[in-house]
Order: sequence, then structure tokens, then C-alpha cells
Amino acid sequence: MSRLEWIALGGALLLVMAVLAAFILYLRTAYRKGGWRRVRTDLVIAIAALVAFYMVRVADNFHLNMLKDMVNHITK
Repeated sequence: MSRLEWIALGGALLLVMAVLAAFILYLRTAYRKGGWRRVRTDLVIAIAALVAFYMVRVADNFHLNMLKDMVNHITK
């Protein structure tokens, strides 16, 4: 692997760790405010937000791939 690939991999891992740390801190704050009942509710909300974000990204990528295929088909 080249140096640039190692830097990109490190950046991606850093981003994943930052999101995980924010997720844990969010749940810890929920526990301090309302106990396990609040954690359960906030966990469901957080997971739903992550799934919604992922679905939006997949939909965007799908539309971009359709547009790319259309341009490739036209330019052949």
C-alpha cells in the first residue's frame, strides 16, 4: 500500500472512532439524565438516525450511478 492509502485508511479509522466515541458519550449523558429507560429510548433514536443517514447516502449513490450509466450509454 502506498503512503497516501495508509493516510486515507488512518483518516477513515479516526472518523469511525470519533463517531463511536460521540455515540457512547451521548448514551452516557442519557443515563445520567434518566437512567436505563432514557438510554433505551435514546438508543432507538440514535440508531434510527444512523440508519436514516445511511439510507440517504445509499439513495444518493444509486442516483449518481444511474446518471453515470446514462452518460456512459449516451457517449458510446
